[in-house]
Amino acid sequence: MSDNTDPIKPVKAQGARTSFFPPYALMIGLVASSILDSFLIHLPIFEGNVIFLIIGLTIAVSSFLIAIYTLKIFSDNEENPHPKSVQHQLFVGGTFKYSRNPIYLAMIIILLSCGLAFNSLWYVVSAIISFPLLTYGVIIPEEKYLEKEFGNVYLDYKKSTRRWL
Repeated sequence: MSDNTDPIKPVKAQGARTSFFPPYALMIGLVASSILDSFLIHLPIFEGNVIFLIIGLTIAVSSFLIAIYTLKIFSDNEENPHPKSVQHQLFVGGTFKYSRNPIYLAMIIILLSCGLAFNSLWYVVSAIISFPLLTYGVIIPEEKYLEKEFGNVYLDYKKSTRRWL
């Protein structure tokens, strides 16, 4: 006679069911754009000028610092920024006051500003491709998770703060 008293297996708590890890969009975009621009064909956006290099790099560095600041918000509150991690609190201040996705916004701006700095359309194309990938592969699944996790608090936040900017 078999014993049907199997122990209950705990369910592993999980965050959003995203399609990929978001920094991959930035890294692949930067590397692919650099390779395409250097080894395939250079697609300039405008007549080159050192001013555009300085402006583009300044915007890229500023966006990177915004992403680091936003990651510090997670760290200071002992939360994991990985979209598949369980979130215990909703951030609505700091950079989250201006965008529900400040890190992803910074990634897109970094790609666009590299296009400006390096006078290459490839970075702009990478940003255009990354935008829907992040929106549909990461942000929408995160939003569904946060709606389920935080209910009306998150819905009110969505009404007051834009997805991107």
